[in-house]
Amino acid sequence: MVKSPEEEPSPLTPSQATAVRLYRKQLDLAQQLRRQYEERKTLAGREGARPAQKRMARAADNAAIAGNGVLFREVLGEVIRSLRTERKETLHDIAEKTGVSLGYLSEVERGKKEASSEVMESISMALGLRLSDTLRLVATALDLDEADRREVLKSGMLHK
Repeated sequence: MVKSPEEEPSPLTPSQATAVRLYRKQLDLAQQLRRQYEERKTLAGREGARPAQKRMARAADNAAIAGNGVLFREVLGEVIRSLRTERKETLHDIAEKTGVSLGYLSEVERGKKEASSEVMESISMALGLRLSDTLRLVATALDLDEADRREVLKSGMLHK
């Protein structure tokens, strides 16, 4: 008897599955926003600046409403920064260990850039963790509201 994919046990823990699901959701949102941007850019060329600015503002409002306001990349950056500072390492130290440029690593920490799974794994390894451990920490942090998340990350309680 062949099991369907839904029946097979997942190799991921619930926290990992949550992190992966939220990461995919953020990637889908980023792709949707990119398509909207391209559409606005095309329409702006035809209609002039003022209507395009209104559409851009509406699209930004819709994007904020569509999500819960928390981006995976932002929480990932907060977790990475917390882990790095707890270990008293600089961005330069981590950049050297990972081979990732200092500027890109900084943007990942600030939540401005999406990190690929390879980059996330190399950062995790540089911090002495497995990627799955980092994703668990991110999933746990995502479950907290913003004020609690910042307090927990600041105190280092999340990863002790």
